[in-house]
Amino acid sequence: MKKIIGISFSLAFVLLSSVSMQAQTAQHGMSSSEYQTAYNKYSGTQKMRLADVSVYNRNGQQTYAAIWDNKTGPSWVARHAMGEAGYQAEVNTQKQAGYRPDRISAADINGTVIFACIFNKTSAAWEARHNMSAQQYQTEYNNWVGTKGYRLVEVCGYKRNGQETYAAVWEKSSGPSYVARHAMSASQFQTEFDTQYGNGYKPVRISGFEAGGQTRYAAIFEKMNDGVYARSALTEYNYQAEYDNNWGTGSKLKHISGFNVNGKVYFAALWMGSGLSGTDLSFINNKVKKYMDDFNIPGLSIAVMKDAKLVYARGYGQADKSNGNMVSPNTLFRIASVSKPITAAAIMRLTETTNLKLSDKLFGPTGLLGDYCATSSNCVDKADAEKITVQSCLEHTTGWTDDAVWAQYQLNNTDIIKWALKNYSQGTTPGVKYKYINFDYFLLGRVIEKKSGQSYENYVKNNILNKCGVTKMRIGSDNAAGKAPNEVVYYTDNTGDPYALKLTRMDANGGWIASPIDLLKFAAGMDGLNNRADFISSGTINTMHTISTGDGASDYAKGLKVNGEWWMHNGCMPGTLATLVHFKNGISVAMTINIRPKEDDCHWSGMYPLAKDIAESSVVWPAYNLF
Repeated sequence: MKKIIGISFSLAFVLLSSVSMQAQTAQHGMSSSEYQTAYNKYSGTQKMRLADVSVYNRNGQQTYAAIWDNKTGPSWVARHAMGEAGYQAEVNTQKQAGYRPDRISAADINGTVIFACIFNKTSAAWEARHNMSAQQYQTEYNNWVGTKGYRLVEVCGYKRNGQETYAAVWEKSSGPSYVARHAMSASQFQTEFDTQYGNGYKPVRISGFEAGGQTRYAAIFEKMNDGVYARSALTEYNYQAEYDNNWGTGSKLKHISGFNVNGKVYFAALWMGSGLSGTDLSFINNKVKKYMDDFNIPGLSIAVMKDAKLVYARGYGQADKSNGNMVSPNTLFRIASVSKPITAAAIMRLTETTNLKLSDKLFGPTGLLGDYCATSSNCVDKADAEKITVQSCLEHTTGWTDDAVWAQYQLNNTDIIKWALKNYSQGTTPGVKYKYINFDYFLLGRVIEKKSGQSYENYVKNNILNKCGVTKMRIGSDNAAGKAPNEVVYYTDNTGDPYALKLTRMDANGGWIASPIDLLKFAAGMDGLNNRADFISSGTINTMHTISTGDGASDYAKGLKVNGEWWMHNGCMPGTLATLVHFKNGISVAMTINIRPKEDDCHWSGMYPLAKDIAESSVVWPAYNLF
């Protein structure tokens, strides 16, 4: 392997500060026509700057990835879908007009090399070469850098006639010192990356490609103090996850290289800057990773909101251990009993939009759900069953001591209610004593259906979630085969089989799947703050936060646990642990994992302390809003 080392003539250094949250759009997997449509939209209609473009082979078709930024810069033009002759002709034309290639990408598409390029206006002298073998590239480099004093500003590796091939651009200009490498295997690139990073050099170009059936890289590293996050050999799924993860920390995508090795698409990419300081990022990362290590957690997603503004969101670990798919802020998880505040909010909205009252009874001649106990033999405890109200369900004071939500999975919703009334008696009179029973919220789901005339899921989507800007939440599947797109795989820690549950039975008490960002949007819709519109009034919010008078209720209100430090709800069931907590300092944290650690005691031993540590830390949260 030949290694090129280039040191610029200027000793100026680049200091990268945290990026501002200017608008950015990045897309991948686009056909040539789809890319043209996107280009017309973003660069034409929206006047955004094309910051990078990459052409690659996907299933034998030329495919594009691109980045558009809402920022200024030198005048530019872009071309794509060019053959070798067309690319050379375009280079000649643009040189006459005062433009040089700033981004070059090339790919072998069924034996034909296709180029995409961005040209920037410049007054500096420059030279470009393409279709170079590794040896020819080395010779040209030595000439332009070593002899003539130019600096390498772009390099692209690609396969041509099955051989390792390069395109490059040299410019007569100053800049930070740099190091260039090419013909690197994946392991050599990782070693080089580690070495250069340790020496203070960060990658500004990474070009991935195939040569001889193996992954190869070419790269340029520049001397700089901070601000670069690089990943290579990302699958399409994991590239999207990394993009979402970096978006959630305020980092901006600066460079993208798509490439195909043995029929499979990979990406290399660079992000720069962050909305948080390096110290604050390390604090959060170290806290999260310690929790994951301590409790053997495969995948975790976390989001943080300050004063109803989303300020941090990131996924950690694996959504699916079988294929290495990563967790992102948009990955969906079962949220278990964090579903209860959603159901409670739907009930509270119905009290504002219909004649529903919290004092309404569920059973009996005038009951919301019907006269199930018309014949005394139908109810083991007719007198107390007919005292169950909407409020006693919200506050878990129905008097039941057994939880029918887990029983008789073969029964439909109507028949499980009949079965419960016939087999389970109220241990105490409804409204008197608190006991956490999931079936209470199952019944509230049926109340919502009765009063709205819609299915529980549809009512919540239309009247709660959509008003919060939440579009991807849904009731989860009863089995692994029904897993939603972008949903995690669930694992067990000897706490039961995650796929032996019936989420369709548990819809209103524990059936939702969501991302932590979804949960924070929901929380912002009922927090009484002005940054996002609430879907219920301040008076109704206060009612929802009023703690039950039932014996033993302690801090349980109506679908929320409330004390002077926070309001929150946690959720735990086999394969799942989740939390949504709003602290008195204005910080809200939502977190989900795809296992239920037997040592974490439904989040109190690990997840809640983690959320509390982050919320009450000295982290300086950014002023922007990622919602």
